[in-house]
Amino acid sequence: MAETMNEENKEKEDKRVVLEKQKRLSESLIWGFQRAAFEEQGIENWRQGTVPHYVTSNPFIAAAYAKLVFAYFRDCYQASQENHPFDLSQPFYIVELGAGAGRFAYYFLKKFQQLHADSRLKQFPFKYVMTDFTTVNITYWRNHSHLQPLIEAGLLDFASFDIERDTELVLHLSQQRLTPENARNPLVILANYVFDSVPQDLFGIVNGQLYERLSTIHSKQPEPNLTDLDMISRIDISYDNQLVTGGPYEDDLFNRILAEYQERLANTDILFPILALRCLNRWRELAGGRFLLISGDKGYSREEDLSFLEEPYIATHGRAFSMMVNFHAIGQYFLHQGGTAFHPAHRHTSLNISAFALGFSTEEITETRSAYADVIDAISPDDFFLLVTTLRENNEVLKPETALALLRLSQWDAEVLLRNLPAFLERVETASELFLEEIYWAVCQVWANYYPIGEEWDLAFYLGMLLYRMRYYNSALEYLGHSLHLYGENATTFHNMALCYFGLHQMDKSMEYVDKALALDPTFDSAKGLRVKLQAEMKRHSR
Repeated sequence: MAETMNEENKEKEDKRVVLEKQKRLSESLIWGFQRAAFEEQGIENWRQGTVPHYVTSNPFIAAAYAKLVFAYFRDCYQASQENHPFDLSQPFYIVELGAGAGRFAYYFLKKFQQLHADSRLKQFPFKYVMTDFTTVNITYWRNHSHLQPLIEAGLLDFASFDIERDTELVLHLSQQRLTPENARNPLVILANYVFDSVPQDLFGIVNGQLYERLSTIHSKQPEPNLTDLDMISRIDISYDNQLVTGGPYEDDLFNRILAEYQERLANTDILFPILALRCLNRWRELAGGRFLLISGDKGYSREEDLSFLEEPYIATHGRAFSMMVNFHAIGQYFLHQGGTAFHPAHRHTSLNISAFALGFSTEEITETRSAYADVIDAISPDDFFLLVTTLRENNEVLKPETALALLRLSQWDAEVLLRNLPAFLERVETASELFLEEIYWAVCQVWANYYPIGEEWDLAFYLGMLLYRMRYYNSALEYLGHSLHLYGENATTFHNMALCYFGLHQMDKSMEYVDKALALDPTFDSAKGLRVKLQAEMKRHSR
């Protein structure tokens, strides 16, 4: 039986088509698929949920980052009073790499703007810069209604930045060019779910020897079109060892980090974030050697976790994919240059968040260190995500009082409210007026904090339903109007608006919206029933 199975496997393997053979992993053709997938799909990667993003795009994590960045801002200001003067003609720049749909940036800015306005540093300007290599995403951000007030206030700008090659930023709105010559203040770089999706290399340590693991790409069928994005589902990767006899890179620091792994680690495979490190070299030059990097991703931040690893798992997300990130190597990059690395004190479940600072001594970034301990370690966004997803996976609906507590903890997260909507709908029938006011306040906060991207669930519609059940008819009409604006005309929305007007005893308006509902769906039984009821009421009142 075993021999038969081996023969069958060998026959299948022989039928595979080799697309490329023994290439350095970072130079493999798979990265071309990656770029094309993000360029072709654009914002749909996030709107349809193809690319996971909730873990790094919720109000809780954005508030944590804002507090950490503001602590660094205070450290920079304090250092400027002594050794590193601020250039007040320039803002304090916060640059997000791969800003995706823009939801994280929106949440971050709402919190950071508040921290800035309430501080003694409010006279020092700041500017947030959203970047991506795809112009379609930048166009989407520039036209997004929720970002317009931030643009008008001069707090937000956009730039095209290709992590693989660009060495400067040209801001689209202000036309300011950030180069090593004119970027005089320290910078902040945010990189969530970025380094897991860009080229990496793979090395192996076997009996103390360092090998580069060269990739060979196979397909299940001939591939005449190597730009076919669907090919990602048909290929697999195998690896061959090539002994490393000298430094594999032009940068001695990169070679030094690898040599230390060779010296200290047992047999293992190591992903090496080569493109991330080269990008950080460029940012170091651009920022004059002074910057803070905060990165959230799946990966390894402890050297002991790098031991006894096998070939890297590649997770696919539609036509895109991702790998683990070696945060420990990034930390070594900073430490070897006199910088600082902050890694989580405990192993993460879903998201490792590490921070790295360069250009300041340990004593000069005490507030940054303290803030990291508070908002990343003690009250971890990874722990919050685990709590929310566990409740979701178990289909647990909390008691309304508990759901309100979680909403406050979440910084008014729309997903938390929606997951517990059934409990609120059930409770409002018997709730006191005081508790209804608490629910109404929560609804207002969630909506004020919401950044729509056209996802399938219509938040405004559900909020309108909840407010209708609470008999807050005027407010319900307001939210149902938001639903029409964002998702277009809908018979159910018109019917619910008719119910609200009926509750307000505005029979003519109620009939108007019943007619609108039936014009879109003549078979809508509930709207038909309401029309009969309205006709009877209007006839009775006319008498």
